[in-house]
Amino acid sequence: MNEASEKAGVATGEGGDAPRDLDPARAPGARRLPDDVADILEALPANVALLDRTGRIVAVNAGWRRFADESALSLATHGIGGRYIEAAGEAADCLREVIAGERADFSYVFSSHSEDRQCWFRAYFAPLRVAGEPGALVMHSDVSEAVSAEQRVFQLLHYDSLTGLPNRAFFLDRLRHMLAQGQRYHRKLAVLFIDLDRFKVINDTLGHQVGDELLQQFGQRLSAVCRASDTLGRFGGDEFVMILPDLRNGQEAVAVARKLIGLLAEPFRAAEQDLYLGASIGVAVFPDDADDADTLLRYADTAMFRAKDLGRGGWQFHTPVMNERALERLHLETDLRHALERNEFELHYQPKVSCASGEIVGFEALLRWNHPTRGLVFPADFIASLEESGLIVRVGAWVLEAACRQLVLWQQAGFGRTDVSVNLSARQLEDPHLIDTVRTALDASGLEAASLELELTESMLMRNAEQVIATLGELRRLGIRLSVDDFGTGYSSLSYLKRFPLDAVKVDRSFVQDITADPDDASITRAVITMAHSLKLKVVAEGVETDGQLSLLIANQCDEIQGYLFSPPLPAAAAAGLLEMRKRLSEEQLRSQQRQRVLLLVDDEENILASLRRLLRRDGYQILLANGGEQGLEQLARNEVDVIISDQRMPAMTGVEFLRRVKTIYPNTVRIVLSGYTELQSITDAINEGAIYKFLTKPWDDEQLRANIEEAFRHKELADDNRRLNHDVQVANKELAHANQQLRSVLDEKQRQLARDEASLDIAQEILQQVSLPIIGFDNDGMIVFANREADLLLGGGVPLLGSFAEERLPERLSGLLLAKDGGGIDWAADGGSWRVSCRTMGETSRSRGSLMLFLARESAP
Repeated sequence: MNEASEKAGVATGEGGDAPRDLDPARAPGARRLPDDVADILEALPANVALLDRTGRIVAVNAGWRRFADESALSLATHGIGGRYIEAAGEAADCLREVIAGERADFSYVFSSHSEDRQCWFRAYFAPLRVAGEPGALVMHSDVSEAVSAEQRVFQLLHYDSLTGLPNRAFFLDRLRHMLAQGQRYHRKLAVLFIDLDRFKVINDTLGHQVGDELLQQFGQRLSAVCRASDTLGRFGGDEFVMILPDLRNGQEAVAVARKLIGLLAEPFRAAEQDLYLGASIGVAVFPDDADDADTLLRYADTAMFRAKDLGRGGWQFHTPVMNERALERLHLETDLRHALERNEFELHYQPKVSCASGEIVGFEALLRWNHPTRGLVFPADFIASLEESGLIVRVGAWVLEAACRQLVLWQQAGFGRTDVSVNLSARQLEDPHLIDTVRTALDASGLEAASLELELTESMLMRNAEQVIATLGELRRLGIRLSVDDFGTGYSSLSYLKRFPLDAVKVDRSFVQDITADPDDASITRAVITMAHSLKLKVVAEGVETDGQLSLLIANQCDEIQGYLFSPPLPAAAAAGLLEMRKRLSEEQLRSQQRQRVLLLVDDEENILASLRRLLRRDGYQILLANGGEQGLEQLARNEVDVIISDQRMPAMTGVEFLRRVKTIYPNTVRIVLSGYTELQSITDAINEGAIYKFLTKPWDDEQLRANIEEAFRHKELADDNRRLNHDVQVANKELAHANQQLRSVLDEKQRQLARDEASLDIAQEILQQVSLPIIGFDNDGMIVFANREADLLLGGGVPLLGSFAEERLPERLSGLLLAKDGGGIDWAADGGSWRVSCRTMGETSRSRGSLMLFLARESAP
């Protein structure tokens, strides 16, 4: 090896040793390089090899040797003498063109995978004459990091980071490609817009971490249903979209939608509990509904919202009517932005009625939009738009001020004390200016804070608990009452609500609706009332529409009711009419100790019912008849029943089954079985669990039966008296606690006012002391209650004037000035000085009393 080659370490395979790691033997056909070429080759900061005209490697530098060794490349193709052109694969033809001088240069990227690493390399070829013959220079570089970075960027640009599904942009690209394929080959395609039901409630209640976990599970379930040709994407939030290509007809999409609905109705596991979400799906079909991607997606989205409007957990195809509704909704949202400035909003008021007195105790203010062309628009059609646009904060402030003003007008009209409740939105609760907004509404209207109640939903309380507690604490310190609306529809519990400074809970109308027929709803409502009372919270039942619901709620000691049974929401003038006429629940609707005893007889034999009725009529009972369990439940829903006597063996429902249901829904009734048939075990179990008070047999002894029924009524009335007394005590305690709280608030405010007054007085006295003119203050009796230093020097003679009476310490002319009218004054001279003395009565612009005497120095005559 020559000196230059030895110094450079270039492996040529000729005149020196071959590189140990690539070619341990001398490579036949290798060429000797000139010294200057060898030096240049070795100095290049790259992995370089030289090829002869046949594509064999004739020389490499140290960088190539390291690169080939670390990359575990084959010696047969990458060592000296190796047939590199055989490793070029699809690039071999281009390499031959480079060697032949037909191409200036060429490069490509290829991969090489080892057991523990995936590598990417860029190969660059340029023509180069080697020892006077055509050849090529080859440079390899590791571009693995660059390729990985490109792949990461591609992933970020095209896939959702949470679920790994295609994002909106990539999905739209795929959809346009599939539509082009569909147009070319005349194939149908469906787009399914899938939105989770109730996801927002769970996300707000249990937190975003649980929400993200649910979205991942949701995406996995959808992916499991997809065919290889389908495309699933996530558009953000809880919106997923699916493309179903190659359909014969639109009905094939129905089968997929049904399968998805069933699959997504199964519970999801998160936060160590089963969570039920479900989904609503909208379907649009190409080319039936639209032939472009944007319109097809919009139609599927519109159909999805229609599915939600129809009750959720279902699917809907797009129809032209839906598109018209979507456009109408868009126009409505546009008009909504101008509704406040055009004074198109108004409030309706639904009364809340006491279950104890039957009188109106308050109103809930409900927002309505009086649209100039559409007429009265209800909140369900525009509240969501207010929330999304952020207008809810401004509109909410208007609602607060309007409701407070209206209540003050009613109080000034002599309608007595009532309260008004206003719903707060999530946006309002998060508004940092909420406290100032509420305070402004109270100050502007002059309404006492205790007459205002703010209603919040469960999900709002759970959203950011610590911040909410702080905000509610500030509201309570203003004297405002707070309640939870729609209780029972979220994921909170009454025990959790102990953390919040609340005054009341409102039972959601969904439980009240079936309270007389569904034992579960009856149990939930009764449990809410009982637990709320144990936490000293008032209970208001919403959506009361029947006497049966009212009767059951009163029996369960509900405090107040609200619903169409008493009155729908009314404009202010009509609501004032209710107050003026003093409308209340009738005595028949309220509990009454003097009401007639009510007995329900249930038997499938008409002659038995007739015999019992003849026997018991003499005892003065109101007797109701039913020929089976179902009819018995209907009678109970319409009437407040005290005692029930039921046969055991009846078709459709046995007496024990019937009375078990009655115990759950109407636990305060007394239940008796009168039967000639005895199934001992079921009767014993029913008695042990309290479903049956007594078991009597047929045939009966008339007098003994009458005595047992009389005893049952006495038992019922004693229990009613105990419950009534307990309820009255609880009501009195709550009213006393509320009164104490109001008194504490008033005293605290008085104390704060005194502190402010004392501070103001100290400041005023300090200011007056610094005035260089004599000033004296008198109370209404003429006692000097203030004299500054200048006054003491002028009139005190070394003795402070404070505490003396005017006639004792002041000259007669000055003391007489106190009796003069305002605006008068006298000239007075003393100690060589001349003064203009005036006296002013205080109290015209403040709560001060008495008079103030001012001495103004007059210039001496020359």
